[in-house]
Amino acid sequence: MQVTAFIMESFPKTLDEFKTLFHSEEISLQFLFSRRWPHGFECSYCAWENKEQLPSKTITCGHCGHPTSITTNTIMHGTKKPLSQWLMSIWWLTNTEGGHSAKDLQRFLNLSSYQTAWTWLQKLRMAMAVADNKPCRETVELSSETIFFGGDVPEKATILAAAEIILPAGITGRIKMQTINTLSQDTVNTFLENNIVSGSSLIVPNNDAYLDSNRKSFITITSATIYRTREILKSFEIWLNKVHRGGVASKHLQLYLDEFCFRRNAEMLSDKRSIFNLLLSGVISKKSLSYKSIISKPHKE
Repeated sequence: MQVTAFIMESFPKTLDEFKTLFHSEEISLQFLFSRRWPHGFECSYCAWENKEQLPSKTITCGHCGHPTSITTNTIMHGTKKPLSQWLMSIWWLTNTEGGHSAKDLQRFLNLSSYQTAWTWLQKLRMAMAVADNKPCRETVELSSETIFFGGDVPEKATILAAAEIILPAGITGRIKMQTINTLSQDTVNTFLENNIVSGSSLIVPNNDAYLDSNRKSFITITSATIYRTREILKSFEIWLNKVHRGGVASKHLQLYLDEFCFRRNAEMLSDKRSIFNLLLSGVISKKSLSYKSIISKPHKE
């Protein structure tokens, strides 16, 4: 028979409600299976489909014989922890305001290892970047600032930020931020290509780095009153130092920018269920990295 999608009839508002809903690994497996393969199982190796396949942690393809796990090609790949803990982490991140440190997650899940909590949070931030992939469009303000973060010996980084201006109300819409080594026409053009819809109108400072005469796909307007993106960058700097208190390495800074953008952009969604589903979509579509890979090099999409 065809697998029936597991549906949350009432999104859990409290931890007790969550634990009642996902009261067993079997329920968690059914839920993840229905979200990963809503139209029935599809082999990740040969793309063979089996709509009759029942939920299982490990499935052997009936066509090519390739084994597939429910966590294959997701950030949960290789996990030895219960699936319910991953779902609980996603619920916790999307159901609470502000942000959290690895220590917070370690306490929340009662994990014995800080390393596990830190790695999980970094992977979930990667999933946020994957899920929050819609670019800014139409009227967009652009600017950059240097921020300072860290402990006794602060580090600094240059951040390029974009913010939609939703007209005629003039409210701020989606935001995007990226670490850059130096502000130049090349770095601005790369940022625009990755984060702004072609044809948008750009409101920028009167700085040569933003004024590329060869840029034909955007309308560029200079302004002496750039304030949205500067306020966003200042808010990020305060958030980073308040929540993480100097515990962020510069090579991982982009992950924290991704989380901040995800949280800000998620405020435009209708409810917590939508935010949960958005992050879950990133979790099941982002390939996992090992702890060693995460700590050894900067994060790049």
